[in-house]
Amino acid sequence: MDITEKIYNYLKTERDKNGFVPTVSQIAEELNIADHEAKTAVDQLKESGRIKITDIPRKTSIEFAD
Repeated sequence: MDITEKIYNYLKTERDKNGFVPTVSQIAEELNIADHEAKTAVDQLKESGRIKITDIPRKTSIEFAD
């Protein structure tokens, strides 16, 4: 499983468990990868349409395509 897929699954699991998704730094720490690798993978998920990120002050939401 590649890092992008691991991050996608981690985001969904955390959202289902906690009601919100972790930050890029939290993703990187949990998966033991560099912050820039986590950011790149999240960007790839966004560009591919698998997630939609909405930024509003003090709250960022992520919607999953499936």
